[in-house]
Amino acid sequence: MTDKVFGKLEHKYNFYKYENVNFFGNNYKVKIVAENDETDTILPIQQNNYTAYKQYIQENQAKIIDLIKQYFLDVYNTKINIDKEIKPRTIYFARDGSWGILFDTPIDEENGFSIFIKDGKLNIGTQDMFI
Repeated sequence: MTDKVFGKLEHKYNFYKYENVNFFGNNYKVKIVAENDETDTILPIQQNNYTAYKQYIQENQAKIIDLIKQYFLDVYNTKINIDKEIKPRTIYFARDGSWGILFDTPIDEENGFSIFIKDGKLNIGTQDMFI
């Protein structure tokens, strides 16, 4: 499928593609996912969020880093090295208008964590809290 905003996408349960992105000064290849339902369509809110996500991350980078560091201190009682202990894997655009980034971390290999924007508010938690 080719979407006018997302571009060429594969489909397996959801629409997806891979994209190179820069987070916190490092380059990563991440999976971009647009949540799907039985209509096999991408909603305008998903397109809008996809168009705006890079700018949002860039403008809020310091806040996001502080949130991640505080989360690991509060939940795991550990200081985290952003460059070495987290890796973004997926950027997920939900049909409810929320979107987020799912990360892997050796500190919690089973659950990882995510930062996500829901109802205009920046949140952090396990991946299960978001998807």
